[in-house]
Amino acid sequence: MGEMDQTYWDSIYRETPRPGWDMDGPTPILAELLDLPACRGLGPDLAVPGCGFGHDAAELARRGFRVTGVDFAPSAIQGARQRHGEQVRWRQEDWFTLEDTFDGIFDHTCFVAMAPERRAEYLAHCARRLRPGGLWLAGMFHTVTRPPGPPFAVSLEEARRLAEVRFEILHLDHATRSHPRRAGREFLMVGRALPGS
Repeated sequence: MGEMDQTYWDSIYRETPRPGWDMDGPTPILAELLDLPACRGLGPDLAVPGCGFGHDAAELARRGFRVTGVDFAPSAIQGARQRHGEQVRWRQEDWFTLEDTFDGIFDHTCFVAMAPERRAEYLAHCARRLRPGGLWLAGMFHTVTRPPGPPFAVSLEEARRLAEVRFEILHLDHATRSHPRRAGREFLMVGRALPGS
């Protein structure tokens, strides 16, 4: 991943008590996604790749899900534990090497944080980590404030093109409940993993 490797991200979490993307709480689009008809029947075991300091993972646990928060930056996982205790199963691991399976994956900024050339590989790995009928819930940026990134913007059309290889797209539209700092720049996608993905 070049400059955006484990060392790059770990240094940010180690040296910055609150990185620029950290909202000191869960993203409002988490609730928006869970309220979508496409997410009805979401199973209890969820993963949050690139969980950072764990605010979204902890909120999902508060809502009754069994949650695994994954980040390859040791300082991120340490910070998540300090902020949220052990209500989440924290894993300091590279998402691409994880072999566990889940009923759902909540992705808020992991997809857009990585180098664009890895997006297809990332989606393939997400699909393999989902049990039959499992859902990928994602919040992405179609516009970023300081291009090129990270985060890296992706259009709705490009996100659909990449995802439909591995997922049946159940929802794709602009977010309506974004944090004020992100208003008008986010969209939501829900996909069901295709058999054999």
